[in-house]
Amino acid sequence: MKKFFLIYLLIFHVGNILNSQQKKSPLISSYLEYDEHKKLTPFNIDWVQIGPVINSARVESIQVDEKNPGTMYVAFGSGNLWKTTNNGISWKPIFNNIPSIGIGDIAVAPSNRDIIYVGTGESLKKARNFTMPGTGVYKSIDGGESWKHIGLDDSWHIGEISINPNNPDIVFVSVLGHFWSKNINRGVYRTLDGGLTWENVLHIDNKTGSNDIIISRSDPNIIYTTMWENNPGISGYNSGIYKSIDNGDNWIKMENGLPYGEKMGRSSVAVSYSNPKKAYILIDNLSKSRAEAAEVYKTEDGGNNWQRTHKEELLIFPGIGWYFTDIYVSPDNDDEIYGLGVRAAYSNDGGKSFNNLKGLVKRINPSQAKGLHLDHCELWINPLNPNHIALGNDGGLFVSYDKGNSWLHYNNLPTGEFYDIEIDNKTPYNIYGGTQDDATVYGPSEEWNNSFNEKWKYLWIDAWDGGDGCITQVDPIDNDVVYFSMQNGAIRRKNMISGISVSIKPKLPKNINDDLNYNFITPYFISDHNHKTLYHAGNFVFKSTNRGDSWEPISKNLIELSVKKDKKSFSAGSIVESKLERGLLYFGSDRGSIWVTKNDGKSWEERSENIGDAYIRSIQPSKFKNSRVYMSMTGINYDDLNAYLYVSEDYGNKWKKLTGNLPNEPVNIIKEDEKYEDILFAGLYRGLYVSMDRGKSWNIIGRNLPMSSVSDIEIHKPSNDLIISTHGRGIFKFNLDPLHYYFEKRKNIKEGFLFTSKEMFLPKFNDTHSEPLLHTYQKVPISFNLNNDRKYELIIMKKNKVLWRYKSEGKKGINQIRWDLILNKIDSNQPYYIHFNKFIDPGRYNLLLKTDNTKSKVEFNVYENI
Repeated sequence: MKKFFLIYLLIFHVGNILNSQQKKSPLISSYLEYDEHKKLTPFNIDWVQIGPVINSARVESIQVDEKNPGTMYVAFGSGNLWKTTNNGISWKPIFNNIPSIGIGDIAVAPSNRDIIYVGTGESLKKARNFTMPGTGVYKSIDGGESWKHIGLDDSWHIGEISINPNNPDIVFVSVLGHFWSKNINRGVYRTLDGGLTWENVLHIDNKTGSNDIIISRSDPNIIYTTMWENNPGISGYNSGIYKSIDNGDNWIKMENGLPYGEKMGRSSVAVSYSNPKKAYILIDNLSKSRAEAAEVYKTEDGGNNWQRTHKEELLIFPGIGWYFTDIYVSPDNDDEIYGLGVRAAYSNDGGKSFNNLKGLVKRINPSQAKGLHLDHCELWINPLNPNHIALGNDGGLFVSYDKGNSWLHYNNLPTGEFYDIEIDNKTPYNIYGGTQDDATVYGPSEEWNNSFNEKWKYLWIDAWDGGDGCITQVDPIDNDVVYFSMQNGAIRRKNMISGISVSIKPKLPKNINDDLNYNFITPYFISDHNHKTLYHAGNFVFKSTNRGDSWEPISKNLIELSVKKDKKSFSAGSIVESKLERGLLYFGSDRGSIWVTKNDGKSWEERSENIGDAYIRSIQPSKFKNSRVYMSMTGINYDDLNAYLYVSEDYGNKWKKLTGNLPNEPVNIIKEDEKYEDILFAGLYRGLYVSMDRGKSWNIIGRNLPMSSVSDIEIHKPSNDLIISTHGRGIFKFNLDPLHYYFEKRKNIKEGFLFTSKEMFLPKFNDTHSEPLLHTYQKVPISFNLNNDRKYELIIMKKNKVLWRYKSEGKKGINQIRWDLILNKIDSNQPYYIHFNKFIDPGRYNLLLKTDNTKSKVEFNVYENI
């Protein structure tokens, strides 16, 4: 049997040398469209980073320079690759302007720490519309300062990268492939020339990918890899462990003593640093109960024989072993191993017994979280000091210097993976948001500054210092009543004054004999027509008129009633009500069926003709016309990366595409402007776009918004702020005033000022030394229009005396800078140096704009901040 399998792999290897050229990822094409929008946009708005940082986000991969451990690289699943050179005091995103948002793994060459390989496309398989696929492998030869795309475009999701310890040009990549559809480009890929050419050296079929790969440190010709049959399910006969003893030319599947069959799930391998014949494998063995599926096996004869190491069950996979399944061996003691799952397990006796890592946890930004977060995805062990370990999980980066007895949580990176946001009506207003396994948080709508303490708090947090936060709603009349939801339909109502929350999850009446199904993110909302009325949707739609104390179903099982078989799905993706017409509801499913009722659920009609079969995530009934409705859907859950955006002028009877000149990438959210009927906003896979002709044409907004998936949009009417959440880079805002002015004057817009704030407020000053308290004020946006790219100068004057100048080069369209109200910055060696930053005095001033062919002026007032 093994001889036959070896011959089979040899034949397949030869065939795949010729097929190493992969087709281009659609994400590369859409990135080029995105990049062109960035170059041509007339809206050079300056986005304000809100944060937050207390809850951090899911870490996919970690690398540390063991010879200089103050240099760390941390890859977030959808939040970029960040680098620190000062032990994490500050961080810099270094993987910007790359077509892929999602990252699967990073690897730093052991023989040259300046050489880094990044495998794009998250390795976590989850159907939540934000599992970011990738565009292949990227390489840096200067420590991440610059990057080059080196191939494997169609890999989509990469599990692991392993670099030869002596030769940085020899690299093996575990390619998982497409998660939701079959594709040929899967398995183990090898390059012998630093990425110039690739060979698919281990390939099984179009539904089996490679999850993990390890090159032996002591004999680099020996390589172990694990294969995972991950399509359409999470297990299969082809899953298992393979070994090569000739640098990947030939492979043998190792089976003796290991689980085998259709229930063989995800697995990972670790190899002794000193003995290449000693290895461990952690398996998600789904032939057992899912709670007991985690098993560790060991070989000491190079894989000829394997034995389970532990008698007692290893309870670290409570049904979700497909999420992680990683194992590591200590560099100096191959009886010390770590297994990652929901918990991180440690053994010092070769896997005979395990204890879960716990320990004291301190956080850079204090929060209500107290312990070590769950759901562990990555571990790095310092080869020069194995007491020094770095752990990545859904809560971020945790570093220990005593082998896990105590930890420092680096919750100082704005990488939040938000599903949604909400705002209240307070002054100043607060922002609320639900995140991927980092609970629901809320805080002030102020610019984030790493120099000051975090002001955000948890709205709720589970007993394990995390939990999936989904949709948040604030009672518009009583802002101290807040609703928040978790996965799969769970919803609670919280009194912010008492701090008490109660569960209000709907249930089917006993007279309805059916199953109640919910998507992971379950849609619900507060009615604009009555603040005590709620709607909540799974495969049934529920209504409450008493803030969720009781519910009644107002629909049949809409999922089962879809006319088209392709649109029969699981549950709701969106449920909304018209602001203009009470009881006019739209229901959108996770497979492209949309239903409408005009009588508050008494009768429903399907309106799903001529639209896609993707996940309807956003429906926006118009505020200006009863019969108009907008709708967007995303196909990421189905490996469909096209843009779907529609409008109907007749309650959904007929739909018209609105994608226009948008990049062909997933659309997460559509939003109407609060003031102007023709202005629309669309949150896409890589940014926020605006249309000023109701969807005929689009422009991207802003020059400094990092490339990120925009998950939600809110508009705060009193301030005219537009706020977005992203899945991977936190929350941002900008003020709509300059954009509205541009819209009003667009037919005859002249070069010169749009405006600046007429009222500016200084920071408060300390009573003792009269130094400014910099956390008590916000920078002021100054916005103006240029008819062409040109140099400009801004000048502040009082009584014809020049107090401040700023020169720069602007782009055609709206330009914006944000001024800190400081007239003169002096870097002084005096002990009280902050006094040498001269703030503008309270009073009335003129602000001038000068270009080579125009001059404009506006007046403004500066006030003390009392």
